[in-house]
Amino acid sequence: MTGLGAVDVVLSDEAAAVLASLELRPDRKSKAIAKRARSLRGLLLENCLHGEVVRKPSIPDYLRRKYDIENLYVEDLPDFWRLLYTISRRNGKPYVVIIEVVNHRTYSRRFPGRLG
Repeated sequence: MTGLGAVDVVLSDEAAAVLASLELRPDRKSKAIAKRARSLRGLLLENCLHGEVVRKPSIPDYLRRKYDIENLYVEDLPDFWRLLYTISRRNGKPYVVIIEVVNHRTYSRRFPGRLG
């Protein structure tokens, strides 16, 4: 095992709803986005530090308040979608919490001036 392994990967209600919605759509792109997001579970269990780190000052206040987070990571998905996750600890063990799965437009609004 390389990196910091996680005990579990859990979805916020919002992330679970978006993934379910994507899986129900008839188009291939939506299904590919959901499939890739779900396939990241194993990778994040093995190495929860895999994603791109969002510097603390760049974490949007909206996300900081809504999810009470101190750290944020981003994983790229197909069609310019992004998976946003945080690492929390319970009983001293790391857990990955996928807080949101967002399209390019939402990501760009949350992170103005950020490339990607």
